[in-house]
Amino acid sequence: MNDKRAGGDTTAPQSSVVGTTPARIQLLHVVHAPEAALGQVGPRVPIDTSELVVGREPQGARTLALVDARVSRSHAAIRRDASGDVHVQDGGSTHGTFVNGVRVEQAPLAHGSVLRMGDTLMVVSDTLLTVEQAKTLAPETPGLIGTSLAMQRVRGEIALVAPRPLSVLVLGETGVGKERVAEELHRASGRAGPLLAINCAAVAPALAESELFGHAAGAFTGAVQKHDGLFVAADRGTLFLDEVAELPAALQPKLLRTLATGEVRAVGRSEGRKVDVRVVAATHGDLEGAVQGGSFRADLFARLAGWVLVVPPLRDRREDIVRLTGAFVGRLAPGTRVTANAAEALLLHAWPFNVRELEQAVSAALVRATEGTLRHDHLPEPIARPIAARSRGAPSDAPPAPLRVRVPADAVPDAEGLRLVLEEFGGNVARVASYFGKDRKQIYRWAERLGVKTDGGRPAGS
Repeated sequence: MNDKRAGGDTTAPQSSVVGTTPARIQLLHVVHAPEAALGQVGPRVPIDTSELVVGREPQGARTLALVDARVSRSHAAIRRDASGDVHVQDGGSTHGTFVNGVRVEQAPLAHGSVLRMGDTLMVVSDTLLTVEQAKTLAPETPGLIGTSLAMQRVRGEIALVAPRPLSVLVLGETGVGKERVAEELHRASGRAGPLLAINCAAVAPALAESELFGHAAGAFTGAVQKHDGLFVAADRGTLFLDEVAELPAALQPKLLRTLATGEVRAVGRSEGRKVDVRVVAATHGDLEGAVQGGSFRADLFARLAGWVLVVPPLRDRREDIVRLTGAFVGRLAPGTRVTANAAEALLLHAWPFNVRELEQAVSAALVRATEGTLRHDHLPEPIARPIAARSRGAPSDAPPAPLRVRVPADAVPDAEGLRLVLEEFGGNVARVASYFGKDRKQIYRWAERLGVKTDGGRPAGS
């Protein structure tokens, strides 16, 4: 690759991020390649106003070379115009360029666009980033997988706030991994106590106070012995309040008091007890809307939101999908191969339930993938549908038939057959001639008659 910024770099090119005004960072991420391990981090190439040529043996000032037999020598070019809009132009490739599952000659690219060339899959990201934000990007951890700039920013915020005693409010859609964020906050905090969790939506209102703050023996019917509660059990550690928007209204003043004073008072006791607990709360709902609607106390919201951390949905960080898939496959069925069609189907899905839905879909597909290969038809039907419905000329999960089956060596080829053989031998006319048992002049005569280019794109006979 001629552009040295691409490599395996996992941070934004900081030279592109200036001042305090957010700059636009546009990157092309290689997320799936035939010769790479599933989920392996591929090159991340900056997209700028100089043309980027992508192919097996690309030619140009800036190139991205792909190790893929189904990719043409100079397969396609990607350009950004003066307004910042990005386009891809197919270079007359044999197997085509696909954008979001559709074969194109030329097409615009936006944040999250999925490109396929041969069996290589790429994702475009388009992110606004200031220089200060770029300084805080943090690398991948086992608990928070993903090399997207969005996840690097989440991990960077965690690193900033974790050592401090601030309460943290984690916001995000269902299934994005809010509990994982809480675990990472606790791990990075260095707190000696445990991480404990409670789902505020799953606890009966009558029991919630006892669960959180404990109770004295005999405090109510059935309280035969004292119970310390989660705040005491989490002393010197972290308490994760999941779905905090569902906290019963009667408990909100008591939680506010504990956050303000660091003291818990068990049900049935008049004296309090000091605790050192860091609270991390999370919700997928509109907590500010609940405050405005009167169902959630504004002063409690202010206490919980000492630091607000927003976890992006999976559809906004598609470059992490194959990486996450690799982690799930590695845990559930190590060594299983995922075809390019299956990976593309995963990339194209909207994932309304985010990482949790992805994990469930991969788990179900692995039950069907009994021969060590996960194909697109192993995936749930709604996910596989775009690939299954694609036109007959689209890439296939199955490996292509041997060249001698597709283009008989003892027959005169048509234009497509000659192109396939030229592609197979990298445009080497001598090897093509040997394949057909002819001399080179005959290959040039065929190419001229059929209108097929040879010798790196020069017209036959030139």
